[in-house]
Amino acid sequence: MAPHFTQSLPMCYGLSAIGGILEVGSIAVLAVPDAREKEGTPISTWLSMVTLASNVSMQLIGSLSSNLIAPWFGPVSVVAPIYFSATLVFNLIIFGFILGLEFFDRIMIVGTYVIAIGTVLLQVVGPGIQNGQDIGELLGHSYALSWFLFLLVSMVVSTIIMVTSIKKYGEYKRIAILLIARSTSYTLNLTVSRAFLLNPDHFVLISFIVIKVVSGAIYTYAIVVQSTAVKQAKFIPLNATTIILLNAITGVIIWEDWRVISSWVGYVCVFLLLALGCDLLLSANLLTNDNAELGRAKLMRRFQLERSSGSRNLYSDIADYEGEVENQNIAVNKDADLLTSADTQRKESTRRIAWKEVLSTGKSEGQGAVSWEY
Repeated sequence: MAPHFTQSLPMCYGLSAIGGILEVGSIAVLAVPDAREKEGTPISTWLSMVTLASNVSMQLIGSLSSNLIAPWFGPVSVVAPIYFSATLVFNLIIFGFILGLEFFDRIMIVGTYVIAIGTVLLQVVGPGIQNGQDIGELLGHSYALSWFLFLLVSMVVSTIIMVTSIKKYGEYKRIAILLIARSTSYTLNLTVSRAFLLNPDHFVLISFIVIKVVSGAIYTYAIVVQSTAVKQAKFIPLNATTIILLNAITGVIIWEDWRVISSWVGYVCVFLLLALGCDLLLSANLLTNDNAELGRAKLMRRFQLERSSGSRNLYSDIADYEGEVENQNIAVNKDADLLTSADTQRKESTRRIAWKEVLSTGKSEGQGAVSWEY
């Protein structure tokens, strides 16, 4: 680190959170006028220009705050969790509680709180400040350089696929391509931002500036592609989880966070909390057997056995089979009820006829036959 620059964890945390807050604010300044127009309230041209300028300004300041300056003050592995947790929490507060433009059910609220709690714990058990680091020495380790090149190649390959042919793939492959493109570009962007102040030589500095600009452009373009290529409710939490985990791995491999982690058990549990919190925000149950692609149905298709005789499908869905049996039982019960009702009516009719014959045949002295009407 340059001798004139002093690291500070509170500054790193604060700048990361400001970036997430400003991103939500940049969306809100455009969402509110749009909602008013849909309600029939006209918006003047000058106000539309002001909101657009506010959106661009907030995005620019937020990006500089969290993606460029925040890594100067602390570990890159804590920037992403704080940024995304601030985004989710203030998204809930602004769009859910204050503006009322979005509906958040109980599971989504709990998931947001879980992520917020995990982020708070990260500041207690996570990595601390490391002074005297040199990017040349760090990347001089073969494992660190290999990981950096792996991220770089993954970003380039996924970007080429994303630009040229992502539409021809199915949903899950599109999600995988976008996850790789966004997570690798974001991780490299934070890594080179911190490396700017770690005494890089002239060639390395120029290379990192190019990577910074290119990765930022790829990350922004991937957001545009994401808006039409995948379902947002499923992709956004997955994207946050992937970026957080990839930055944590990068922090350990390249930045040697293992030297200053307070508690490994707590550190691992924090990222499990973040992953579970993001899963609560998903519309699909990826961590349960209810998912048709990743749960029981997928497992049964994978381990089907061949049979030598017979035609019945032994691998039909158990729930469907139980439903068919239940429907058959209901039909049988209905038929039984009809038979019971008919039998009861027949016995009642027979009983009435018998009593009528008994009471009408006997005659008392001086009295005529008793007449019974039904």
